[in-house]
Amino acid sequence: MSKYILIAAMAVVVFAYIIGGRVATQKCDIKIAEINASKQLTINKKIGEINEKTFNTGVYDIRNILRAKYTISE
Repeated sequence: MSKYILIAAMAVVVFAYIIGGRVATQKCDIKIAEINASKQLTINKKIGEINEKTFNTGVYDIRNILRAKYTISE
């Protein structure tokens, strides 16, 4: 009878170890996803600061600016 109790206790320990490993892996994956999202947000903010004029002007405005700068002079 004590063999069965010992085997059951060992099975519970092994099961808890496996489940704990899976939970830890999922927490790590969530943390990595949050870090990547924050990095992407930082990159987008920097791009917005660098290209502020481009972000704030429409296609028509950009076309006029380029046409004024790069037309063939007569």
